[in-house]
Amino acid sequence: MISVIVPVYNGEGLLPQALESLRRQTYTDFEVIIVNDGSTDGSEIICRDFAESDSRFKLINQANAGVSTARNRGIEAAGGEWIAFMDADDVMPPDALEVLTIHASKSGADIIAGKYVRKVPKANPRGIGHSMTINADAAILIGLYQKIMLNSPCGVLYHKSVFMNDPKLFFRNCRYEDLDFFYQAFERVEKICITDRVVYYYRDTPGSFINKWSEARLDALDVTDRIVEHMKTRSPALYKAALDRRFSAHFNILIEMLRNGIDNPQQKERCLKVIKEQRLNELNDGKVRLKNKLGALISYPGIPVIKLLCKF
Repeated sequence: MISVIVPVYNGEGLLPQALESLRRQTYTDFEVIIVNDGSTDGSEIICRDFAESDSRFKLINQANAGVSTARNRGIEAAGGEWIAFMDADDVMPPDALEVLTIHASKSGADIIAGKYVRKVPKANPRGIGHSMTINADAAILIGLYQKIMLNSPCGVLYHKSVFMNDPKLFFRNCRYEDLDFFYQAFERVEKICITDRVVYYYRDTPGSFINKWSEARLDALDVTDRIVEHMKTRSPALYKAALDRRFSAHFNILIEMLRNGIDNPQQKERCLKVIKEQRLNELNDGKVRLKNKLGALISYPGIPVIKLLCKF
């Protein structure tokens, strides 16, 4: 059985479509653990309607504590051998869980990562797609260099042992908790299966966290600093990849502060310090993606040129 954990906070607009996409899954041996994180709109009513009409849907209500706490509550309540996550404003194609379980069976991996796209297409994909099964270090390297987006917990199937083996693994209570989580989860398994089959539709909503500025966006700096510190003793290759991921986060946050007119000299200087320390390594590292190399080049003339990017 698969336990699909859905944290919900004031998502009444898109929530029915999200839950309905789970109800229509071709793979039927699953439970949906909905964690209502103190919603103040009609989300709880929608969740209760699904739970009352389909025994596979289970509702947990809690006071508002954030997405990480909601996911952790769901992990603790999960009864399945496998765990998956879905956000309340997204949807899955009808055979998503079936495709992931097929790849789990074929690969023998404890983590199966599918592909996600940022809009719902007119027609759902077919077939199971191609896949590769690699060791944890190779998968972390790909994720940190952002060759394939692997840091989201959505569109991924985890064996429950990933969370329950001592010490237990939970989401840290911060923003960018997915980036903070992915490499820790990957380190707990021997191999990871990555498929190019789309199993998740991410719906980009204007009011979402990633589409507006808040001080919580600065958590990206702390998260990537922690990744660098963690990888120092793992391997030279992973350490280089972590430095690249930190450069990317600090450059992006600097751009967002400039674009939104944020007056925070201390954090701007923090970003600039990392950018200046790392930019030559970005240019010399063959694994760094072109976007980061261009950012490194543009940083040399300084803030006035970086500000030009904010217009695009």
